[in-house]
Amino acid sequence: MITRRSTLVASLGAGLSLPALHARAQMRSTRFTLDWAFSGASAFAIAAHRLGYFRDEGIDARVSRGFGSGRVPVDIAGGAYDIGFGDFSSMARFAAENPAIGLICVMMTFDGLPLVCVSRAGGSIREPKDLEGKRLAAPEGDAGRQIFPVFAEAAGFDAAKVNWISVSPELREPMLVRGQADAITGFVSSAVISLEGLGVARAQQNIMRYRDYGVPLYSNGVITTRRYAEANPDIVRGIVRGISRGVQLMVRGPAAAAATVKDAEPLVDLPLETARTRIVVDEMIMTDHVKANGLSAVVPARLEAGLGILEKVYRFPRRPAGSELYTDAYLPARADRLVA
Repeated sequence: MITRRSTLVASLGAGLSLPALHARAQMRSTRFTLDWAFSGASAFAIAAHRLGYFRDEGIDARVSRGFGSGRVPVDIAGGAYDIGFGDFSSMARFAAENPAIGLICVMMTFDGLPLVCVSRAGGSIREPKDLEGKRLAAPEGDAGRQIFPVFAEAAGFDAAKVNWISVSPELREPMLVRGQADAITGFVSSAVISLEGLGVARAQQNIMRYRDYGVPLYSNGVITTRRYAEANPDIVRGIVRGISRGVQLMVRGPAAAAATVKDAEPLVDLPLETARTRIVVDEMIMTDHVKANGLSAVVPARLEAGLGILEKVYRFPRRPAGSELYTDAYLPARADRLVA
């Protein structure tokens, strides 16, 4: 089943045959959280559910919306979900501070870092240092906010001089539009596209991409705990295979992938979500590295370099090795991860 907002329960229907009921009984259940609201950015997971990719793996996945990519590791560690799609750097920070939980990324879904800080073009914010003394709005669990100190370190300004306004996800972009915040943080696929939906054209946005200022971090991936993965390897492999199929659908047919979002959440604007799906493909999935090597072809040197940056900024009590935080043990064969 799939949940919308807090919970959307899918009905089985009253007319199932006994064989169908038996097959349903053999399905293995898991609780899966997205990083954000149902949108084109998560079309790969929504498609995996709506089109039966998880079901093909014998998995009854209960998919819930999220409230910030940085909150996903906390929710999984707390037992609210078994598996989720969240920010790897936030997971690394949480794991460094809570090593006993054993968080692990089993698929690095987004190779390109999508984090941005956005203000209105033509205003007083022209470069990152201009953010000092300004009001920034974002949910506390927003990955752009969680990783903001890394951005500040790389771009050469003082993150402590920023005044944060904590808001719900639905209020973030309207706060900027109404002038109640000077800038917002988020994913390029959420902040930029949502502002366009509110009438702020891309040319009217000042978009500062973290990666353009020397932040080489990996982005979002499929996260669980070692304990859960070791106890349920078939579920984890099945979820990863389903996600892989969903990502390939996004790449080859973004409109078809976005249509599954509309199916799951009828209130969304389909053209807007299709545009969101395309920007995810262009900026976060189909990097040159992925084109050459396939999905989740993690480079150990890049992983370790990112952990070194995080350790410096957040002063980890202990720096975990990359091998503690990422494993390719649950990935499908490389041939099944190639996208074009």
